[in-house]
Amino acid sequence: MSLAELKKQHHKILAIDASTNTVAFCLMNGKKPIKWGEITFTGSDVYDRILDAKKKLRAFKELLDYDYVVLEAAVMVRSANTGLKMAYVFGAILGELLKDGIDVIEVHPITWQSYIGNKNFTKVEKEAVRKEFPGKSDNWYKAKIREKRKQKTMDFAKSIGVATVNDNVGDAVGIAWYAVNELV
Repeated sequence: MSLAELKKQHHKILAIDASTNTVAFCLMNGKKPIKWGEITFTGSDVYDRILDAKKKLRAFKELLDYDYVVLEAAVMVRSANTGLKMAYVFGAILGELLKDGIDVIEVHPITWQSYIGNKNFTKVEKEAVRKEFPGKSDNWYKAKIREKRKQKTMDFAKSIGVATVNDNVGDAVGIAWYAVNELV
C-alpha cells in the first residue's frame, strides 16, 4: 500500500515501543492521544515472557480500535543472544496485534526522535554536559545524555497531553506523533 493510500484511509494508529520485558503503547485518533501505558511481561525466562505477552496482548487488542501499528524498528545490539530474544518477543507482539487489514510500519528511533525535536546531542551539547558535571567517566556522560534525551521526550509527550514519568510510554507517544503527522 502506498503512503498516499495510508494517508487517505487510516486514522487511528497504535504506536508501540517494545522490549523483551514490556510493550509501551500510545493509541491516537488523528492528533489526539486516546490511550497510553505500558504492559509488563512476567516470567523467569524469555519464553515465559513471550507466553505472558501473548496472553496479555490478546486481551489488550480487543479493547482497542486501530487501523495500523507503528513499531519502533529494532536497533542493533551488541549481543546476538539479546538480539535473538528481542526478535522472539517482537514477533509474539506483532503476532497478537495484527488483524486483517492492519498495516505495520517500522520507524527508526532517530527518525521519530528528530521529528519531535530530540536529535542526537551535538558535540557542543555533549561538552556542555561535561562542563556541568566535571570529572565523570565516559559511560557516566553517555548515561546522562541518554537520561536528558529521555526527559526531553517525556516533556514532549506532556506538551501534547500525555503526562508520564515512564520513558517507554514517552517513546510510544513520540512514535505516535511522528506517525500521525507524517503517515496519516
